[in-house]
Amino acid sequence: MNDLADLTRRVEALEAAQKHTAETQEWMASTLGRIAAVQDQHTQRFDRIETDLAGLRREFDGFRRDLPSIIADAVREGMKER
Repeated sequence: MNDLADLTRRVEALEAAQKHTAETQEWMASTLGRIAAVQDQHTQRFDRIETDLAGLRREFDGFRRDLPSIIADAVREGMKER
Protein backbone atom coordinates (compact mmCIF):
# COMPACT_ATOMS: atom_id res chain seq x y z
CA MET A 1 0.00 0.00 0.00
CA ASN A 2 2.87 2.34 0.75
CA ASP A 3 4.24 1.83 -2.75
CA LEU A 4 0.94 2.86 -4.33
CA ALA A 5 0.72 6.00 -2.15
CA ASP A 6 4.33 6.82 -2.99
CA LEU A 7 3.68 6.38 -6.73
CA THR A 8 0.55 8.52 -6.50
CA ARG A 9 2.49 11.27 -4.74
CA ARG A 10 5.26 11.11 -7.37
CA VAL A 11 2.76 11.25 -10.23
CA GLU A 12 1.05 14.25 -8.67
CA ALA A 13 4.43 15.96 -8.22
CA LEU A 14 5.36 15.27 -11.85
CA GLU A 15 2.00 16.57 -13.07
CA ALA A 16 2.42 19.75 -11.01
CA ALA A 17 5.94 20.22 -12.34
CA GLN A 18 4.73 19.69 -15.90
CA LYS A 19 1.95 22.25 -15.41
CA HIS A 20 4.47 24.73 -14.01
CA THR A 21 6.80 24.08 -16.96
CA ALA A 22 3.96 24.65 -19.44
CA GLU A 23 3.00 27.92 -17.73
CA THR A 24 6.62 29.04 -17.78
CA GLN A 25 6.88 28.25 -21.49
CA GLU A 26 3.70 30.21 -22.21
CA TRP A 27 5.07 33.17 -20.25
CA MET A 28 8.38 32.97 -22.12
CA ALA A 29 6.64 32.81 -25.50
CA SER A 30 4.50 35.86 -24.75
CA THR A 31 7.49 37.77 -23.35
CA LEU A 32 9.63 36.95 -26.38
CA GLY A 33 6.77 38.04 -28.63
CA ARG A 34 6.61 41.42 -26.88
CA ILE A 35 10.38 41.79 -27.10
CA ALA A 36 10.28 41.04 -30.83
CA ALA A 37 7.53 43.63 -31.34
CA VAL A 38 9.52 46.30 -29.48
CA GLN A 39 12.63 45.45 -31.51
CA ASP A 40 10.62 45.82 -34.72
CA GLN A 41 9.39 49.25 -33.59
CA HIS A 42 12.91 50.35 -32.75
CA THR A 43 14.20 49.08 -36.10
CA GLN A 44 11.51 51.05 -37.93
CA ARG A 45 12.32 54.19 -35.93
CA PHE A 46 16.03 53.74 -36.59
CA ASP A 47 15.35 53.38 -40.33
CA ARG A 48 13.33 56.62 -40.29
CA ILE A 49 16.09 58.42 -38.39
CA GLU A 50 18.70 57.18 -40.87
CA THR A 51 16.53 58.40 -43.76
CA ASP A 52 16.07 61.80 -42.10
CA LEU A 53 19.82 62.08 -41.44
CA ALA A 54 20.62 61.21 -45.05
CA GLY A 55 18.30 64.03 -46.17
CA LEU A 56 19.89 66.47 -43.75
CA ARG A 57 23.34 65.41 -44.90
CA ARG A 58 22.38 66.13 -48.52
CA GLU A 59 20.99 69.54 -47.55
CA PHE A 60 24.09 70.37 -45.53
CA ASP A 61 26.39 69.30 -48.36
CA GLY A 62 24.42 71.53 -50.73
CA PHE A 63 24.57 74.43 -48.30
CA ARG A 64 28.31 73.92 -47.80
CA ARG A 65 28.79 73.87 -51.58
CA ASP A 66 26.70 77.04 -52.07
CA LEU A 67 27.99 78.97 -49.06
CA PRO A 68 30.99 80.63 -50.77
CA SER A 69 28.80 82.02 -53.55
CA ILE A 70 26.17 83.15 -51.01
CA ILE A 71 28.82 85.05 -49.04
CA ALA A 72 30.35 86.50 -52.22
CA ASP A 73 26.92 87.70 -53.38
CA ALA A 74 26.25 89.27 -49.98
CA VAL A 75 29.62 91.07 -50.03
CA ARG A 76 28.95 92.34 -53.57
CA GLU A 77 25.52 93.64 -52.52
CA GLY A 78 27.08 95.33 -49.52
CA MET A 79 29.75 96.95 -51.69
CA LYS A 80 27.13 98.16 -54.20
CA GLU A 81 25.20 99.92 -51.46
CA ARG A 82 28.27 101.86 -50.41
